[in-house]
Amino acid sequence: MTDTIATLADSDRRTVLSCLDDYYTAVDIESLAVDVVAARDGTPRTEVSEEERESELVRLHHVDLPKLDEAGFVAFDHEAGTVTRRRGDAVTASPVFSD
Repeated sequence: MTDTIATLADSDRRTVLSCLDDYYTAVDIESLAVDVVAARDGTPRTEVSEEERESELVRLHHVDLPKLDEAGFVAFDHEAGTVTRRRGDAVTASPVFSD
């Protein structure tokens, strides 16, 4: 349980889960990166710069998605570059925390 709490303590990972709630099938992590930056900054997807997208893509690939996958919240396919929100009993609802 402590690992789950630690995983969800990061506001960026909670934003990732919130963005994934909009998808019911696998999404490519490049699209997810744009969604996360737009949600975090409160801007339209069209205003996310290439630099912001690339930075978020690296973070997703190397930090957030592996942690969320290990905790059971997502299924991250490294080879395909896709992620799917797991919708099991314990992980269906996105955690909502205030910062």
